Amino acid sequence: MISPNPTPTAIVELACADPALTARTHETLLDLTGAPGADGYPEVLVLGNTALRLRPSTPDGDAEADHRVYFTVGDVPAMQRLLTRRGFPVVESAVGVIGETTPLGVAARESAGESRPAGDVTGMDHLVFTCDNRDRAVALFGGVFGLDFRLDQPIGDNARQLFFRAGDLIVEVVTAITSTEPPTPAATSLWGVAWRTTDIQATHARLSAAGLDLSEIRTGRKKGTSIFTVRERALGTRTVIIGPA
Repeated sequence: MISPNPTPTAIVELACADPALTARTHETLLDLTGAPGADGYPEVLVLGNTALRLRPSTPDGDAEADHRVYFTVGDVPAMQRLLTRRGFPVVESAVGVIGETTPLGVAARESAGESRPAGDVTGMDHLVFTCDNRDRAVALFGGVFGLDFRLDQPIGDNARQLFFRAGDLIVEVVTAITSTEPPTPAATSLWGVAWRTTDIQATHARLSAAGLDLSEIRTGRKKGTSIFTVRERALGTRTVIIGPA
């Protein structure tokens, strides 16, 4: 069965210590093969609503703080002007434009290219961010980037869980209610990702057979879902697979 790849909603750029190893591990995870780049490994892997980009992390840097997420738009210069008017200064990057002190930006919305055989993992279910302040998170994701703010719920002492939508991609932000500390460049960062599968049992069996370190399948927090964790540091960020129960 062949299914068309939709245009990616987001470009997730991971900073990783060993991009070649990270690329190979993601190829196994997503059951696809990317085209080798100039350094011999796939620098971009496209699956459904997400384009995954890999780049080397700085030797002394915090890889997690260096991850970047770009939301795709039809007109980057127009969105760049709007972001600036909304008080979110950006700089140009190899992908699009990115915040001067926050790892969020926009990039051109482009076709995903060739179709691929439909596999069990079909795209990104959600991205998980952390932010040091609830109101700052609402202003950033909802006000500045215009994502659809869908839910705000408490999850513990001085902590809340916010949900936004960008197309079929969920953006989850775990945040403190208030913060007495001044904002820092890493106040908002990508914490982890959740890939979507149509058959969680089949995905778990496939990845287990491939030798990946997995948790057991457990009941997801969202009604009617199951989830498991992929415990592979080579992926570069915390990773789970979610699918129907």
